[in-house]
Amino acid sequence: MNALLALIHARNLEFGRDKSALGWSLLFPLVLVIALTLVFDDDDKPLYQIGIVGPQSAVSALRDLRHIELIPYADSALAKHKVARHLVDLAIEGDRYWVNPDSARGYIVEQLLLARAPNLTKQTIQGQAVRHVEWLLPGIIGMNMMFSALYGVGYVVVRYRRTGVLRRMQVTPLKPWQFLTSQLLSRLGTIVATSAVVFTLVCLLFSIPIVGNPLLLLLTTTLGSAAMISLGLLVASKTRSEEFSNGMLNLFSWPMMLLSGIWFSLEGSQPWVRTLADLLPLTHMNDANRAVIIDGAGLGAIAHHLWPLALFTLLAMALASWRFRWN
Repeated sequence: MNALLALIHARNLEFGRDKSALGWSLLFPLVLVIALTLVFDDDDKPLYQIGIVGPQSAVSALRDLRHIELIPYADSALAKHKVARHLVDLAIEGDRYWVNPDSARGYIVEQLLLARAPNLTKQTIQGQAVRHVEWLLPGIIGMNMMFSALYGVGYVVVRYRRTGVLRRMQVTPLKPWQFLTSQLLSRLGTIVATSAVVFTLVCLLFSIPIVGNPLLLLLTTTLGSAAMISLGLLVASKTRSEEFSNGMLNLFSWPMMLLSGIWFSLEGSQPWVRTLADLLPLTHMNDANRAVIIDGAGLGAIAHHLWPLALFTLLAMALASWRFRWN
């Protein structure tokens, strides 16, 4: 019993002396609760969404309706595409509106619209609704890649530093950027290969069609994985404590879990929420993969997602190499 109590006391002293780990264990839950409250505490969330293209005289008749969200679109083709895939309930442009006759929500919004603006001309758009599994698949695959990227390299580098492996490497001609690049490429190959296998099996199991080019999926997956691996290497570049690295990795992974469109769409969310989400690499990878799988988007249509991933990787790797410590 004395030996057991001594070991418990020793471990408690070890954890208490690790101020960084102790601080994160106290601070992280508080930060998470505050973030969730700010982002999702909305008691008056809209029930229906209407796409608006250009200035609309008919919109003024709808602004005082509760539970309806008006989403502006610069491109009418995009708004109509959203209606066709049941992602938006109805779209208005000029004196015309578009509705999908197969959408139950679209029918309800149409009746509300005609009661307020009966002179609008109806246009119908045919399109099959996106199945939940089709929309969810890229996010689930992306989440799995995120955890594999962050924790797969983060813990390894910290363990190498704690056990003295990095100290032995320091006496070799190896440069920090070479070591970090080797970790990135090794983990990248594993993540891309396993994700491709899982994605293929799920597509076959649930008969999910890939509308776009599968090679674009490979490109977005590679860039997205590289960005998240580089983030894990940045966290681990100077950290000595596995407990502290776990807190830091949680700090980056949880915002991506909540704001990167894994479980639900950010369509129509608050502008500051969307701005914050666009800073996260997983957001760009998920959006690009969904655009390719569901909409058949080409390289030009997803380029605005690809260059942030490449830039994020370069900056994170450069910063990780600069602040890297062997011991």
